[in-house]
Amino acid sequence: MLFMIFVFLIGFGFVALAIARLSNGGGGDDSGGGGPWWRRGRGPRPRGPRPRGPEPTWWPEFEREFRAYVRAQGTDRPATGVSH
Repeated sequence: MLFMIFVFLIGFGFVALAIARLSNGGGGDDSGGGGPWWRRGRGPRPRGPRPRGPEPTWWPEFEREFRAYVRAQGTDRPATGVSH
């Protein structure tokens, strides 16, 4: 019986904590404006793909070597890489 009370109190604590977090608990921390509590303070998400910096100097050489490697492997291998 004592164990069941203990489990109930732990569960009740988790529920109370979740309700307090979702309702913002009435605290003064309202940075970031509205929205769900897990998104507050982050600002808006950027649209589209992330901007990339300049291409590394070794990248064109890598692409050439990789293309040559793939061609040297031939087409008799399965596309999935699984051999029978």
